[in-house]
Amino acid sequence: MQLLTTPPIPIESGELVWALAALTVGLILWVTGGCLLRSAVGVLGLGLGAIGGLLVWMQTGIGPPWAAPLVGAIIVACVALLAYRLLAGALLALSLALLGACTTWTLMHLTQPDVPPPPVAAIFGLEYEVEPEPAEIVAVSLPATKMLDAYAWTQDERLIPFKESWSLLPVDSRLAVLAVAGGSALSGLVIFTLMSSLAAIVLTSVTGAGLVLAASPRVLAHWDMAPDWLHEHSGGSAMVLAWLGASAVGLVIQTMVRPKPKAAQLGKT
Repeated sequence: MQLLTTPPIPIESGELVWALAALTVGLILWVTGGCLLRSAVGVLGLGLGAIGGLLVWMQTGIGPPWAAPLVGAIIVACVALLAYRLLAGALLALSLALLGACTTWTLMHLTQPDVPPPPVAAIFGLEYEVEPEPAEIVAVSLPATKMLDAYAWTQDERLIPFKESWSLLPVDSRLAVLAVAGGSALSGLVIFTLMSSLAAIVLTSVTGAGLVLAASPRVLAHWDMAPDWLHEHSGGSAMVLAWLGASAVGLVIQTMVRPKPKAAQLGKT
């Protein structure tokens, strides 16, 4: 497969609405998310439940199209609020694992010539056009069997960059990426268990910065304002480092603007 460094096709208006919404939510989480974490978890459960209900309705067709998403949204939102600490801890572990793995991969790519760039184009909206090789054989149709349906998601073309990059990654580098991802996830669980206030700030700083950086290229591409370097192979590495830096900046901002405890305020008066 040959990757062409050409700008992506501008996104549709519907996708633009989602990108703008993600950008807005990301900015709020990045700056003040630590104070709104419980509400953010509830909204996240609401959205995930609606998506799950829609998928159920698409598979079964039972009832009106709005009923299953509404029921799913209410159920998952209630479960998310009831299991707030468990869900927030899991999100922190996953966020730190992804950030740690991407950062480690990026640093190895910048320092070792045999390490390919991290496959983060789909995450940050840095889409590339793919040109198939001349000798490639494309199947026209496949038998609709249950086995093919069960494993169809593994053949999704959006997973190809991840598979190819991982197969080209040296064994030692794979172990390093997995070790940092596992250590970061464990650190997230420990931080959330022992320091819940700090965990809320870290979680919203990392996820907020990630949403902002993921939505910005998509919004810029809609108006053909995305810089050319974003669509080069170095663009992904730059975005990962920007994610790490923005997360640190968000952590500092939230620490500074966070309301102080009443006891501390009374002690100063």
